[in-house]
This record gives sequence, structure tokens and C-alpha cells, in this order.
Amino acid sequence: MSSAKTKTGSKKAHGYTKAAPKPSLSKEDRQRKYYNSLCDQLEGDHLENALKTTNKLLALDPEDADAIQTHLFLLLKTSRYQDALKVTESKPHQFKFERAYALYRLQRENDAAELLADEDDRAVLLLKAQISYRQGHYADALEIYNDLLSTSSPALEEYADIQTNIDATETNLNFLQSGFLTSIHQLPARPKNQSLEDTPLPSLNLTQISSVAADTKDAGGASKDVAPKPKPPRKSRVPKGVIPGVTPPPDPERWIKKSERTKVETGGHKRRKAGGGGATQGSMAPEQSQKPSTGGGKSGKKKK
Repeated sequence: MSSAKTKTGSKKAHGYTKAAPKPSLSKEDRQRKYYNSLCDQLEGDHLENALKTTNKLLALDPEDADAIQTHLFLLLKTSRYQDALKVTESKPHQFKFERAYALYRLQRENDAAELLADEDDRAVLLLKAQISYRQGHYADALEIYNDLLSTSSPALEEYADIQTNIDATETNLNFLQSGFLTSIHQLPARPKNQSLEDTPLPSLNLTQISSVAADTKDAGGASKDVAPKPKPPRKSRVPKGVIPGVTPPPDPERWIKKSERTKVETGGHKRRKAGGGGATQGSMAPEQSQKPSTGGGKSGKKKK
């Protein structure tokens, strides 16, 4: 007991007090906090984090119209079209365009065209033109694109996109109307009384020869025998301290007596001085130099 009292007394002496718990935020304060974070995430293009924030907002209020609209936009932006369809099922009339766009991206063009049959908004018309182009109705798509281009301004970003779509649509439409006839006339003539199934395939004109085939042939046209690349030795069979390709190979006559080898090693012993014993025939000893005579008229060395 005394020790516990001393501990509490020391805490009070040093001024340690337990922090009071933070008051919990109200629903409105949390929504305000989440919306501030959502604005920052959208400005920074952090779409995944923004999607998590919309989930928190919908957890607080599932009927929040702004949160639902932003959540659906983020699902379409991140290519989660199946999830976007589930969101639009609760309010199909309110999110008709978003639902049609998700169906279009899921390759369900007929269902998307049925939803947009009675709509004439500018975004809807652009989506209708894309659906018609994918369905192969190039004349209808070209008509819609021309109407949109006539009411657009060259300063807008959509003007260049519409012009690109018009060029692609005209190319496909011209091919279907007249271009395929030119391609048919360029086909080789088929002999009489021969069905299409029996017609041989047209010959291909080879304009280039692969470099690999050209390298394997010599000037006379004969193919060269390319020697197979030798396999490197196994590491387990290489002696210690030997580097393949770097270390010189051992002497092939290392097992033969030195006297019987073709190569005789020289320079291993020191040479004897000239004039010594063992000189060969024909060798001459160098003449001894005579010392100059000194006093007394005697020359040569003194006798001992």
C-alpha cells in the first residue's frame, strides 16, 4: 500500500495527469471532414482514395445524392462497369446515361441504344454516334457527327475528337459503298468451270529475304554448315583455380620423360664460366692480360 501511494504521489508531484478522451464528432462534422478530403483527392487525381471516401460517406448516409453521383462517376472512371450497373439499378431513370455508357463499354450496344432512344442531349448524341459506329451503321453515325461538329467550336477539345471520328466513319463508309469493288477487281482471274472452293491460294511475292537465311548461304548459293556451339564444361569438372577460356591449357607431354619430349626446356641451369673445365672442342681460352712491368726490370708474377 505504501509503495502504491508513493507512486501516485510521485505522479502528482511531476504533474502527470490522464488526458481526457476526445469528444466524438457528430455526423455532420464527419461528413464535412470526408467531403474536404474528397475534394483534395479529386483535385490530385487520387481516384482510388476518393472511391474509399465515397464509401465512407455512403455508410453515413446511403441516400446522399452527391455521394452517390460522385461514387458512380468514380466507378466509371476506374473502368468498374459492372459495379456501376449495380448502382444504377436502384435509380435507372435518374442514371439513364450512366447506365447506357456502362452497357456500351460492356459490349452490350443494343441494350444501350434502347435506353437512349428518346434522349437528345449532346452527350447522349455523342454516345449514340459511337454506338451506331460500333454496330456498323456508319451513315447514321456520320450524320450525328456532322450535326455535332456544326454546333461545336474549334477552340474546344471535343472538336478535334469529333473530326477524328468523322474521318474514321467516312473511311469505313466509302469502303462499303465503293472501295470493296476496287479490291474485288484486283483479285486474280478465276478459270472457267472452277468453283471458289477449288481455286488455289494466290502466290505471295517475297520482296525480302530474312537475314538469317542470307547469312547461312555463301556466294555460290550453297548453304553453309553452321557448326554447333560447344557446350561449356560443367562447373563440377573444372579444377579449382582454373578459368575456362582464360587459364592456358596444360602441356600434353607432361606424362612423358623429359628426355623423350619434343620440346626440350633450356635455361633451367646456370651457365658455366668460359675457360673452365669441360670446355668443348674448338673453344679457346681468353688470353690473360699482362700487367705492366714494375721496378727491378722483372715482369710477371712473383714466385711464392
